[in-house]
Amino acid sequence: MKELKRIQSFLQQVTSAFAGVVNIEIGIISSDLEVIAGSGYFEKEVGAFYDEGCMTHKILSSTNEESIFVENTRHAVCCADCEYSEKCDVLAFVMRPIVFGENKIGTISLLALTEQHRRKLLNHYEKMQDFLSKLCNIILISLNEKKMESKVTSLMNQFKDVIDSIYEGVIAINNQGKITNINRAAENLLNLSQKNKSGSHINNLFPDFKVEDVLNDHKSNDNNLYYVNEASYTGPDNETLYLFYNVTLMYEEDRVSGAVLSFRRKEEVEEMATRIMKEKKKCTFSGIIGTSTEIDEIKEKMKLIASTDSTVLIRGETGTGKSIFARAIHEESPRRKNSFVSISCAAIPAPLLESELFGYEEGAFTGARKGGKPGKFELAHGGTIFLDEIGDMPLDFQVKLLHVIENKSIARIGGVSFRDVDVRIIAATNRDLEELIAEGKFREDLFYRINVIPFTLPVLRNRKDDILLLMHHFLDHYSVRLNKKISGFEEGAREALLAYPWPGNVRELENAIEYAINIEASSKITRESLPEKITRYFISRDALGVEDIPSLEQKAIKAALQKYGNTTWGKEMAAAALGISRATLYRKLKRIEEIVS
Repeated sequence: MKELKRIQSFLQQVTSAFAGVVNIEIGIISSDLEVIAGSGYFEKEVGAFYDEGCMTHKILSSTNEESIFVENTRHAVCCADCEYSEKCDVLAFVMRPIVFGENKIGTISLLALTEQHRRKLLNHYEKMQDFLSKLCNIILISLNEKKMESKVTSLMNQFKDVIDSIYEGVIAINNQGKITNINRAAENLLNLSQKNKSGSHINNLFPDFKVEDVLNDHKSNDNNLYYVNEASYTGPDNETLYLFYNVTLMYEEDRVSGAVLSFRRKEEVEEMATRIMKEKKKCTFSGIIGTSTEIDEIKEKMKLIASTDSTVLIRGETGTGKSIFARAIHEESPRRKNSFVSISCAAIPAPLLESELFGYEEGAFTGARKGGKPGKFELAHGGTIFLDEIGDMPLDFQVKLLHVIENKSIARIGGVSFRDVDVRIIAATNRDLEELIAEGKFREDLFYRINVIPFTLPVLRNRKDDILLLMHHFLDHYSVRLNKKISGFEEGAREALLAYPWPGNVRELENAIEYAINIEASSKITRESLPEKITRYFISRDALGVEDIPSLEQKAIKAALQKYGNTTWGKEMAAAALGISRATLYRKLKRIEEIVS
């Protein structure tokens, strides 16, 4: 027990002062038998340790918390086995344990070293007991204050550690404008010297900050929070920083006692705002990267149907962005304020799919959650549900989904009643549903229910211009995220990325750019930092003289036009021979002209 040791200086002052008042010696010993404080003869004993035969050890070892009075130590049984008994100067004593909380942490004694003092103990025993009791209370009060002080210090240290861990600069001031606290981020950001820290006036840092205006204008602001557009700070190196900061008022008994300023660099706040706006925009059609004719046409058509509740089927290869387009439809629709719930029909095992989509009642099966659980359709009520990879949905479950689409209601597993659900369904797949129908793996009636408004997303390999846009978009995104300063692509990397067929489409391109940024050590992406399969494809393509698909497509179109002619009728015949529509042929011809020009 170290409690008494922590207030040793105070105890020594107490024993010395009160010993003079009662004209009798006082001694205090801790639970580890160290003399903590004493008067007269025992003041010389401070710091000494007694053995286990002493009276303090016996009192601390007993269950009795009352005081002990020994009238004559020469004849007392309790002193017989003490090795100091023959040379002990104490003739009589009153000793009581010091109990702090539930523990005995030491003893306090009134000690008679003369016959006169012994008679005083005998004649005024009750008064001495009362005095000793009150002295114990003084010690306990001091211990509690020390404990509280320790707690407050600990809490303050924890609070300071938290404030120091905050990324924003934080400065606290009192109602005179003097700095009372400042965190590490503020010190580093403002490059403060010791003289500009606690105690100095806030105007030494921000000359234009009006302390009185802010502190006296609190009545007009219910939230006690003031947003300040911007401020400038000129540091010791004469470099000017532009900051955004706000002020929060502090109160003490309904009186403004000071304020807390928190701030960041202006460019950081602007960059953060831009990033947030980009993230928000990413969920809309305007945030979808791509300017190719196919993408522009799809976006325009999707905008037209977004305001309706008709079911949409989005088809396309893996990685073409089906989920992004589905989310954009929701965000452009009147349902945008409600939930957009996405579920992959291929990722959930067939036995669990029903409970995930429709939910279950309490006790429906072993391990069912108390109170049951809502399914995705209930969670999407009033909003949109996105059924990704619907081509992989189990055949027997397709009947249940068809019922939901037709009746707009669901029944939880283990339930006996139906619940109405108001949802818009957007489905997506990379599978050939017509082929699955022919194989008996997809219901034809469900296909017609979900294929109300169909879209097919174009593959990336046919959108060279969009590849360039996406390359730079992902470069900007991951350079910031990975804290790398990479400004662009070297020509070799650009050629390799444009030549690659991208079987994984946009998702594969994104992964490739993220990989390259992680690997790249220079200021631009080089071919060597690209994934091996991309560089290997580029090298083998050049070595074999293999042309990419767009080049072969251009040759096929030119050959068809040479055969049938450039007239309107000739173009119709060429389109039919190539297996494409006339409109598609015109779009591809326009692209060829743009490339040539």
